Amino acid sequence: MRVEHIGDATLYLADCMEVLPILGKVDAVVTDPPYGIKYSHGKAKIKHATIFQNIHILGDDKPFDPSPWLKFPVCLFWGANHFANKLPDGGRWLVWDKRCGTGDGKSQSDVEIAWLSGDRKADRIYRQLWDGFNKTGEERGIPRVHPTQKPVALMQWCLSFIHNAEIILDPFMGSGTTGVACVNLGLKFIGIEIDEKYFNIACKRIKEAYSQPMLFDKQTINVKPQDLEID
Repeated sequence: MRVEHIGDATLYLADCMEVLPILGKVDAVVTDPPYGIKYSHGKAKIKHATIFQNIHILGDDKPFDPSPWLKFPVCLFWGANHFANKLPDGGRWLVWDKRCGTGDGKSQSDVEIAWLSGDRKADRIYRQLWDGFNKTGEERGIPRVHPTQKPVALMQWCLSFIHNAEIILDPFMGSGTTGVACVNLGLKFIGIEIDEKYFNIACKRIKEAYSQPMLFDKQTINVKPQDLEID
């Protein structure tokens, strides 16, 4: 096990189930776990370099069990539509429209779906184009560093639905996008990643986020969802 402390972020290179027993206080779990769909990514060439060639997500060869994480006060799982039968009643669905009307003929999904625990409330939609290099937002034109990477702005939008949380856990951290969002919002972050390549990328991204001027403070997490880019 390797542990890195960067600002208010504590990052573990380890199997999350090994770290789970030693975790202290956690207010919310926000994660994009392996869904059990045997995700793989074909070849994509950028300037004669091949990225995400024959990529497989570790742990995605078996169905995801959310039960260890449902013990925490709040849970937000991306891809929860793949294991909805294992979730408790209630909660709400958050939908990311990542094609924004440009998805005709695409083989991949036009949307991704997350489930947020709690009382049953109205579902919400966030729209941000995210199709290869065809992106909007701060990451426009920047290649992904993880095959299932999500926009930082999307994760900040997700966190806006979780009120009065100070410590966020992502047990399947990947390239650290949730951690970057937490840095931007002044939240403490605990991230766990089993793949050393992506762990190192996450450390780099979170360190870079801390080096940027703070654009938000802790009060931002309590912004009203209707003030954000949602339907």
